Amino acid sequence: MRFVDANVFIYILVKSPKEAYEICKGILKRIENGEEAVTNTAIIQEVVDWLEYNNRKREVKIFVTAINSYLTMRKATIMWDDMIAALGDAEKHDLDFVDALTLQTMRKNKITEIYSNDTDFDRVNWVKRVWER
Repeated sequence: MRFVDANVFIYILVKSPKEAYEICKGILKRIENGEEAVTNTAIIQEVVDWLEYNNRKREVKIFVTAINSYLTMRKATIMWDDMIAALGDAEKHDLDFVDALTLQTMRKNKITEIYSNDTDFDRVNWVKRVWER
């Protein structure tokens, strides 16, 4: 099982850059075909914020509905304790807060691989970043 980072969804939304878009299409196709995956509410919120910031508010409903349609992708909830624990990971690994929240979700679910183009995760020795078609 792998965690799905926000950039997977954003590259799909912008259809660019071409290579990243193609990789993300492959990732989501595998999930659509039954591969189990996890994302969390912080990632979903990050993409919604991106849509709203980029004047694409009408696409929020489409995005959330699409995420909901991936039946084998669990949508983990972020709890307050996760936020407190993420503070330490953010500092230890020099990550932004949402990436540190991602680590919390991965730890709780015993996930060591992440679909992401974010090389910041390469600084975390127990995380393997997967970025392939």
